[in-house]
Amino acid sequence: MDWKLTINGKQVKWQIADTVAVVPSADIPPPGPETPQEIESIRERFGDSYPALRDRMAFERAGWQFVDPDVTPQSLGMTDDRALDSTLTRQVFNTEDGDVLIETDVATVQLNAAPKTEQRTIERVLAEDGLKILHKLEFAPDLYVVQLPPGRPLPETINALQAKPDRYVFAEPSMLQRISGRQDPNDPLFGQQWQHSNNFGLHSVAAWEITKGVGPQRPIRIAIIDNGMEITHDDLKTAIVGGGYFKRNGPGTATSTFVRYQPGMSGFPVFGHGTFCMGMAGARANNEKGGCGIAPQSDLLAIACAIDQTGSQVTLARAIDFAVNPKQVDPAGPVDLGADVISCSLGTANVLETVLELAINSATSGRGGLGVPIFWAVRNSNTEIRTDKLCSLPNVIAVGRSGPDGKPVQCGHGPKLEFLAPGLDVWGPTWGNGNIQWSGTSFATPLAAGVAALVMSRHPDWTAQQVLQRLRDTCDRANGVVRDDFSGFGRVNALRAVQ
Repeated sequence: MDWKLTINGKQVKWQIADTVAVVPSADIPPPGPETPQEIESIRERFGDSYPALRDRMAFERAGWQFVDPDVTPQSLGMTDDRALDSTLTRQVFNTEDGDVLIETDVATVQLNAAPKTEQRTIERVLAEDGLKILHKLEFAPDLYVVQLPPGRPLPETINALQAKPDRYVFAEPSMLQRISGRQDPNDPLFGQQWQHSNNFGLHSVAAWEITKGVGPQRPIRIAIIDNGMEITHDDLKTAIVGGGYFKRNGPGTATSTFVRYQPGMSGFPVFGHGTFCMGMAGARANNEKGGCGIAPQSDLLAIACAIDQTGSQVTLARAIDFAVNPKQVDPAGPVDLGADVISCSLGTANVLETVLELAINSATSGRGGLGVPIFWAVRNSNTEIRTDKLCSLPNVIAVGRSGPDGKPVQCGHGPKLEFLAPGLDVWGPTWGNGNIQWSGTSFATPLAAGVAALVMSRHPDWTAQQVLQRLRDTCDRANGVVRDDFSGFGRVNALRAVQ
């Protein structure tokens, strides 16, 4: 059922929700940080609509309960005097934008000049409509906060007041609603990271109101496969939960030995390129250092191979195998540290060996058979992807780059291109605990993989193909075209992907 009323001079329509809200106890402490369990509980009951999910989460964490109208206070375990108070339950409304509102017995009214002459007349006029003055507001003439009469549904009371334009300039309900900050992260370089903006960027800040990469049970794990990365970087060290590097078994050999990652270990290969890629995906936010990644609460797996930028496709294949099934490469390692999503921005000779293709195909067995999506950077040249045997593989998600104008920039094209992500003059971390501006499809790829991680945090039971399709379906498309060979399905949009 809908309620039509006037707010700020405009006709609006609010939906009367099927649930009512139970007023929290006065001794509810201020809420702390939300837990993954709280988030999942709210999702199960109220679905994935945004911003309703966000609003209901805020109310629930403040102590409110949303229940069926037929539920009694006693059934909720209220055995004290509160259980006898009929005012414990409030009607819930949803705006046309999806915001959640909870009714109160308070309204604001502004009187016309005609029906009043002095203070007692004002009180009498209001009393005729059952209104009691709570406050007189001084910032506008004849403006009052009033208490509404009991025993009548809020829509009937407000509509009756609004039907008296000779008496009231306006009469509007005072509704409880989510009021919280719209703050950006406090990381000093965030303002320069156009990749997070709404202007041809990823729409990151709004997406983070829904998820930052934590699923119902744990953070989503993003594996970055590269030549090396600075695991002690201030923006990464708290995000890295596993990984390792492949140390060659002697000069001129094609085999290597896996060395498991340990926090603060020495000898881990350091490269600025891999460090930057990790930062694009999951650099920490709100630590007052550098910038932040697109999934700033995800977990990162640092996997280094070809650590001197030479090696074999066997080693790269083993790196992928470790990301998908770590126990197959490191039997003595942690029980469950497989990747949920893989990002790789390495190039090989354009001779695809069968062993590498088989390793990539094996990713379909990851995540308990749901599959691990593999994002791979296309070439930084205007060439057809079909000439790139690696990115042409069916199980590889080929990612190109866009610039601050939203257009593709010098990258592979063709039917195999899936979509674009920011990759020109983006800011991120590099070796030496520094931060720089850099360009390349290499950096668009972990951004796209990070958006996939955000989606997976909301839908951990989705297959790799479902995650890919979600990103396709929610891209920003130029001129309304479904896809083209130079932009794929368009530019990745994190907000639309997680809504």
